[in-house]
Amino acid sequence: MNISSFVNQITQTITDAANGNTGNLSPSALEESIRNGLEAILSKGSGQSVTGEVLQMNGNEILLSLGENQLLQARLEGGAMPKTGQLMTFQVQNMAGNKILLTPLFENLNQNSNISTALKAAGLPLTDQMIQMVKDMMQEGLPIDRQSLYQMNRAMNLNQGVPASTLAQMQRLGIPLEADMVRQFQNYQNYEHQITGSLSDLTDAFTESFLQLSGEQGAQEGLAFVKDVLGQFVSEEGIPEGDGSRNPEAVQNKTDGQAAGLQKNFTESALYKELKEIGASPEQLSNLVSNKGNGQQVLKEVLQLIDQNLKGEAGTPDFSEKLGKFLEGKEFKQLFKETLNRQLLLEPAEVAQEGRVDQLYEKLNQQMKSLNALLSDPARGDTALAKTVTNLNQNMDFMNAVNQNFSYIQIPLKMYNKETSGELFVYTNKKSLAKKDGNVSALLHLDMEYLGSVDVHVTLSQGQKVATKFYLQDDAALDLIAEHIDLLNDRLNKRGYSMNAEFINRDTQTNVLGEILDQSKNISVLSGTSFDVRA
Repeated sequence: MNISSFVNQITQTITDAANGNTGNLSPSALEESIRNGLEAILSKGSGQSVTGEVLQMNGNEILLSLGENQLLQARLEGGAMPKTGQLMTFQVQNMAGNKILLTPLFENLNQNSNISTALKAAGLPLTDQMIQMVKDMMQEGLPIDRQSLYQMNRAMNLNQGVPASTLAQMQRLGIPLEADMVRQFQNYQNYEHQITGSLSDLTDAFTESFLQLSGEQGAQEGLAFVKDVLGQFVSEEGIPEGDGSRNPEAVQNKTDGQAAGLQKNFTESALYKELKEIGASPEQLSNLVSNKGNGQQVLKEVLQLIDQNLKGEAGTPDFSEKLGKFLEGKEFKQLFKETLNRQLLLEPAEVAQEGRVDQLYEKLNQQMKSLNALLSDPARGDTALAKTVTNLNQNMDFMNAVNQNFSYIQIPLKMYNKETSGELFVYTNKKSLAKKDGNVSALLHLDMEYLGSVDVHVTLSQGQKVATKFYLQDDAALDLIAEHIDLLNDRLNKRGYSMNAEFINRDTQTNVLGEILDQSKNISVLSGTSFDVRA
């Protein structure tokens, strides 16, 4: 189909339309909307469904709004006469030549009859469950041919108890309908998907797993487990713990031994006393004092103590029991947690560094692969740590699946020594990305300790104009952002951008997955800009 000739054919029709939805559009904007709508239909193909608002009817010719900046003119089959303003779903019957042929599908146009016909053609029973499955597929614009219905029915049988609407949404986003993916999809729906939360869980899961293995497999297995796991986080190369490129304050904090919440005088700290209790030698304690309780040094000394006990070279008879108490103590948990944070979270300033997020996920992927290998033994595979690592791996697999069609990434952050969950979703028309004067829009979602849920919608237009909308749930937080917005404005001005900012109070919390679902109905998805978290 020649897009240019098709655009020329219907531009005049739309320009002359009296409907207010198009009356304010310039000819160039109309042409862009027509092209977008046509591309959306061409990407679907015959047999699939499309939902839109009826803008105009002229005989059997219909003009539809498919969403933001998407218009479609087509020929309607079936003798139906939709009313202007109706939101309806149609099946694409044919796209021969320059004509698109649609057939109405929804309730006011005998939807149940269409559902019955589709189910019979697929050899599926006409039950309430099957009828709802077809309705959910139609709602998501999925094809309802024999093969599509058979595949969805099979997916429902493999995922018992999962609503057909969930599977249909996943299908529309191009996410495999596998059990692990379904579980992650539901986690994202229920706000239980943050990587920072799973990383935080590693500390408690580590201690719990040691106690479980020591009780079930004996002290030696418990000690070997601790040695293997801690060894993964000691002197790791890759993302440095602090080399001047990170926040200078964070580097100074680590140097001063404050990363583990130690007292200024390390010899008076609870951690020092606990290390002495589990058998640290005077030489080891002296090394720790010299390093002011550096977290990496503490882990090295603990590993040395464990190794000595495993070899029978030193230690106390009840070392395993004392080690368990040490690992359960808040001092060690704080130290281990912040060791993980330094290696697996980003400072805000690092996010802007080219390739830094990629490096983080490469590091995280390597760590999880190594831990998976250590936990592959059947005795270790049922531990809390194994389950936490599995969930992290599945979360990254899910993000990778989403990124086949959309540009979305979680950004695990450390702000003011606190973990913060960040999510970035870029949504825009594909054509706009290719043009310097096109619009590029993004959503940054943050869950912060004091500000709560923060959403920042950013639109870059004409290459240099930045429009931002800050959505917060608290007026005081909004006022705080507004008072300091000049800092952001000044930085953008120095880089050649002009900014306009709005501040909006919103009670509801944003679900980024819901945002992706909504936008996928209105725009062409991004391709060629995906972020591979498994790269």
